[in-house]
Amino acid sequence: MGTVATVTMNPSIDLFAETRKLVANGKSRCHNLVHEPGGGGINVARNLHRFGVDVVAILTTGGLQGERLKRILERETFDIHCVDIADETRECIALTEKASDKLFHLVFPGPELKESEWRQCLETFEALQPTPDYLVLSGSLPGGVPTDFYGNLAHSAADRGARVILDTSGKALSPSWGKGVYLTKLNFEEFADLGYSGPEDRSSILAAMEQMVKQGFTDNLIVTLDADGALLVSDTGEKLHARPPETRVVSHVGAGDSFVSVLVHQLEHGKTVAEAFRYGVAAAAVKVSTPGNQLMDLEKVESIAAEVTIREHE
Repeated sequence: MGTVATVTMNPSIDLFAETRKLVANGKSRCHNLVHEPGGGGINVARNLHRFGVDVVAILTTGGLQGERLKRILERETFDIHCVDIADETRECIALTEKASDKLFHLVFPGPELKESEWRQCLETFEALQPTPDYLVLSGSLPGGVPTDFYGNLAHSAADRGARVILDTSGKALSPSWGKGVYLTKLNFEEFADLGYSGPEDRSSILAAMEQMVKQGFTDNLIVTLDADGALLVSDTGEKLHARPPETRVVSHVGAGDSFVSVLVHQLEHGKTVAEAFRYGVAAAAVKVSTPGNQLMDLEKVESIAAEVTIREHE
């Protein structure tokens, strides 16, 4: 087994809690408080390590919250490189209202990085030996980081022989395409932000995805569709729609990261992109049915993967 590296430029401490009912202009008393390390790359790294993959995580930490995040991560046994920054690491909140059985996910913008700080993140990756098999670039970019940060890192990693998995949004997305990215995972809103304004039927979306792949933006492209599963256009020409069985949503926090985690896990075990795609869809379905931001049960993913329906499109 080779190494997987993850980069998390905008990590967080994820605070999970429950309240009976959200009260406007009053107190909503909370209970069952849990703190977890958060941020796309951290979630992916923790999942992969749990599944037996050799993983290294690079992340930024700053201020009192950053020190707290370091302490929380001390219980992990995989390789972690923390790049110290001056500004404060963010905290995000996932609050479940029991009366409605709804989860409210409050995501905050995070710190402002200096040039010396984001450059140190690049240098930390460049110093990794040996070159990882896969590099997962996951999560948003905080303030101060140039929009082409992921793109430059992807180009460098691909030149060294790493397969780059991109899972980001907003300003970081467009400048990263065409830089040697092996696989990109988007949700439909992110896909629309890239310029898609056509019909929302599966065939039309897949046709637009196919054009992006042919133009060399990314070797493989996945667009997720919430309860309707996900679409894949692969570098071998496959156009697939995978749909999971009906699932009760408990917490959507970390669902996309679970998708990426299991996808990379399957690729590391020699599965094709199409085969790994099925397992990614299953992983997201398992994750949303459980609390927190982590995917704990790989055996359940195996079970649900057998129930994922795959439809091929011309």
